[in-house]
Formats: sequence, structure tokens, C-alpha cells
Amino acid sequence: MDITNLTVEEVITKILNAELDTPHEVNDIEGLEGLACIGTVDPDEHRWYTIGTVVYPIGDRFIGVRGPVHLNSESSSWDDLSIKCRVFEMVQVPSVTYKRKGN
Repeated sequence: MDITNLTVEEVITKILNAELDTPHEVNDIEGLEGLACIGTVDPDEHRWYTIGTVVYPIGDRFIGVRGPVHLNSESSSWDDLSIKCRVFEMVQVPSVTYKRKGN
């Protein structure tokens, strides 16, 4: 199945039904193999892991998959955390930054 033929709602349903342990497993879902992440936002550090929202573009819309994105212990696995990912639609928010002139 071509990812370009899926709606945001269909992608969200596929991800919810997969009950992922980490957003890194999105590409393991049948039909979502070509879905490319464009970044991770809102990190939340815990002692043994970090939770974040991985953002994926779907046409001109965006979804976020929130769940564990980093393990701080080599002896742990995603399955050990017993945290399932959440998925939701997101919006792009432009931001402004500044730098010193002439340098």
C-alpha cells in the first residue's frame, strides 16, 4: 500500500491498532514502511528512559507519535517499560530566532 494514498485518520488508526512500545516501530507497521520522521519534540527525561513526540508528515498534515524514544540503561528494552505510544494530529508552528549581525 502506498503511504500517499492514506489519510491522516487512517494512519492514526493503523498506529493505534499496532499498540507500539516506541515511536521507532512505526515503519514496522504494514503500509507505513515509507513514513519518514521529520523530528522529535517535547522530550521528557526520566531516570531510565526519555519520552518524546516523533513527528511525521502525511501529505500537508502532520501526526505525532508520543512514547519512549531513548533508553538510558543498556539492560532495558522498550517492552520493559510497559508504556504504549499515543498518536494524534499536530500542526506546524513557525518560530523566530535571532543572531548577532555581522558574525
